[in-house]
Amino acid sequence: MVTGCSSGFGLGIACALRDRGWQVLAGVRDPQQAPPALAGCEVVRLDVSDVVQIEAMGAAVKRLDCLINNAGYALTGPLATQEAKQMRAQLEVNLLGPVLLIQALLPALGQARGRVINVGSIAGDIGLPLNALYSASKAALHAMGDALRRELADHGVQVVTVVPGGFRTRFMTNMVWGTRAVEPDTVEARQLDGYRAFQQRLASRPGRTPNALVKAVVQLAECVRVPPRVCVGSDARMTHLLLRVLPARWADALLSRVFRRQMQADKR
Repeated sequence: MVTGCSSGFGLGIACALRDRGWQVLAGVRDPQQAPPALAGCEVVRLDVSDVVQIEAMGAAVKRLDCLINNAGYALTGPLATQEAKQMRAQLEVNLLGPVLLIQALLPALGQARGRVINVGSIAGDIGLPLNALYSASKAALHAMGDALRRELADHGVQVVTVVPGGFRTRFMTNMVWGTRAVEPDTVEARQLDGYRAFQQRLASRPGRTPNALVKAVVQLAECVRVPPRVCVGSDARMTHLLLRVLPARWADALLSRVFRRQMQADKR
């Protein structure tokens, strides 16, 4: 089972596994809008923020070799712009949905002595400015994966977290911006303007295709024993290394400098 198959990583993973002979349950919020590329997969209605749909999936699936928790999005912008309802929705989709899906499908995973692959984010390691709730949701997903890796071993179920860096998908298009207004000429207003310009500049650049991430996930689905964590992309690997070897104060200074430089580049 792969969640979030309407585009991006999920679509690529589902199609790659199908092409390798897997029977794939491709979760999408609206099967009527499912991409034609999912032909050959069993497209299922699954909104990971809908507890009823998750419970129904758990009741319907009796044996499952691999669950790939991929569905997610980013709530972005200064904290002052974000509504409480938006924050709750971010945590429901990126964290609570995957946890509930693992819980519902645990009997099926245990029956197959299967595995769970959680797609995290470099933001969960860094703590990206102007992405506080998104970073928190992914950091919690990483921690949840660590805890369940140890807990579910007694069920014969393996758990691995995949941490991708930056890849070109519809992720930026699907970002949700905070809807609370901020006063002009404030720190938040300047941050918001700079970050919007930064995202527009990123969107105009050619980016890396998700092929490396798709390949990594397929390998994890098919290998005998999964590692605890896999970083995909040079940026994700470098960030992971820096955070391990640098004191927190130095890492904060370095990452803040890089972030400010990128924001200021849009003003020149």
